[in-house]
Amino acid sequence: MRKLVLALFAAIASAGLEAAPAPWLEVKSPHFTVITNAGEKQGRRTAWQFEQIRIALVNLWPWAKIDSGRPFVVFAARDETTLKTLGPQYWEGKQFRPVSFGNQGRDRQFLALRTDVAQPDEQGANPYQSAYWSYTSAVFTRSFPRRLPAWYSRGMAEVMSNTIVRDKELHVGRPMAENLERLRQYSPIPLSEFLSAEGRSRWLTQLEDVWLFDAQAWALVHYLLFGDKGVHLRRVDRFNRLLYDGTAAPVAVQEAFGDMRPYYDGMRQYVQRNLFSYARVPVSVDTRLEAYASRPLSAGEAAVLRGELLVAMNRPAEARAFAAEAAKADSSLPGPWEIEAELADADDRRDEARAAFAKAAAAGSKRAHVYYRLAQLEWVKDADKTTLERLASTLEKAREMEPGSARTLSFLADIRSGLGQHDEALALARKAVEAEPAESYHRLTLARALWNARQREQAVQMARSALQAADDDSERQRAQSFLDFAARSSTPPPAPNTPDVSTTTGVGAPAAAPSAAAFRVVGGLRGADDLAACFERRDDRACGQAVSVLDAACEAAQPVACRSLGSLYDGGFGVTPDKTRAGVAYGRGCRGGDRASCARYAVLQAQGQGVARDTAQGLTTLQRLCAEPVDDACIGWALVLASASAKAELAKARELLRATCDRKNEEACRLLKSLPR
Repeated sequence: MRKLVLALFAAIASAGLEAAPAPWLEVKSPHFTVITNAGEKQGRRTAWQFEQIRIALVNLWPWAKIDSGRPFVVFAARDETTLKTLGPQYWEGKQFRPVSFGNQGRDRQFLALRTDVAQPDEQGANPYQSAYWSYTSAVFTRSFPRRLPAWYSRGMAEVMSNTIVRDKELHVGRPMAENLERLRQYSPIPLSEFLSAEGRSRWLTQLEDVWLFDAQAWALVHYLLFGDKGVHLRRVDRFNRLLYDGTAAPVAVQEAFGDMRPYYDGMRQYVQRNLFSYARVPVSVDTRLEAYASRPLSAGEAAVLRGELLVAMNRPAEARAFAAEAAKADSSLPGPWEIEAELADADDRRDEARAAFAKAAAAGSKRAHVYYRLAQLEWVKDADKTTLERLASTLEKAREMEPGSARTLSFLADIRSGLGQHDEALALARKAVEAEPAESYHRLTLARALWNARQREQAVQMARSALQAADDDSERQRAQSFLDFAARSSTPPPAPNTPDVSTTTGVGAPAAAPSAAAFRVVGGLRGADDLAACFERRDDRACGQAVSVLDAACEAAQPVACRSLGSLYDGGFGVTPDKTRAGVAYGRGCRGGDRASCARYAVLQAQGQGVARDTAQGLTTLQRLCAEPVDDACIGWALVLASASAKAELAKARELLRATCDRKNEEACRLLKSLPR
């Protein structure tokens, strides 16, 4: 009996030990933080696998900046039960139950995965595709100064997501059976729609369409990387280099690949095959998992970290439950206040958010975002020097904790400008642009810093680049507002002679604007006599007064007025030269049926001045219109050719101008005389 009691007691004790929750640990590698309840060995291996993926990206693109900007936190869950607590929405109803997922927080990028799934077999199916996709997409797209075309960024993420990390080698680009099946089942997305798809496209907003788009993007990128025995790799490298240098995507496609139709057709045949190539890359010995630092997490720390992930997953109830658990375990932790601040901030409860961020800071928060956001919420318009100095101090704390944060650098640059510390502001703003070159926000910050430092011309140029980099209407509006402000505020120094467009031979010089008589013909434009002083005598004062008249007429669907308005901004007559506004005006005139406006827009397009650069499309338009013939198109084509300065191009430019001159076009005759022999 005594033995039986002891045995029962041992069994109960053993069951109690088995039921106890596994402890949480933190493992830190050079570029990742792993939070795990699967044991130290598994935590180290998870960090090592992600480090190997990163090194593979560095080796594939040594010229790129393979960093995400925001730190990556990887939750390595021991089983499905744990993973469910981190992303409960995937287990609600008949949802897909993933083995990995990712989401972006305010200052961190989160990944979560199960560690108890079977290792991938020779079929080449990586169970962590979602997590690898999120990581690759974040670091790859951030390596370029402008937004990548969706087909390329998503296609590259798809290819890299099926990377399999083994003990001695990585398999990069293993074929994805699900994508192949989808492509064989559905009709392909038309080439033009596929290449031009952006954020609001149906191919990127409707779930089933997104699946098809990603499958096709995977197929095209995989074909370019591995198809036809790798013959296309040189063109892919050229494409990457052009994008990295800031070339607009359509121009980069044209210059690297030419016509994409052969590659599109090749991809369609490619997906019908059964065997596919992929790369085998030796693992790097530069990072050793035994060297990674690890430490046990307290119950409060572990609860805070899980709560932060649930904030990013938009699960406020579960996040608050973890915050309460953390506060109960250790009332001195700043984490519960951080979680409450983020939830209040997400609900736009600014006063509550500000108070919670302040309490987190007072409790000794080590998160840069706490101080950055606190400074934002404490900012007021027309702040006095004392307030600006307090904000600068708060932002310096954020910068100390996260020196490379572009948003902190940008905000601090604005504050330093307000304090009159222009050299510091310029340095900070430039660092922000360098850290996140594709972001319009940082470019506009640098434009303001340049303006305040009295570098007005550079400020306008940077604001134009911010306009080109803008992703949405609000960003475009902010950039355009700055340009409007600059146009009103800056007074260019007087020139000895008023510029005359008829004697300008530089690239992109606008063709002669129509005379005032032309306005009377096209609609009895108000103020035609005054306009004559601008368009016939090149009077800058009169041209400046003509802008509002032409703008109103352009809005009233007078396409020739749009063309003339564009000419003023194009050549800088009475206004600050502004190729962006010129492009807008020419575009309106073109849509209104004025072929000369179309020609002038095409010149800007061919050169990437004020509009998205598309050399091939611009030249195609100029050639077509010149054949009709439209004199402005022939002149514009000649100017683009002349800019190359090559003998053959100059000869063609002279031929175009001579033919146009023979049609009694005085502008062409004058330009013909000015061309070098």
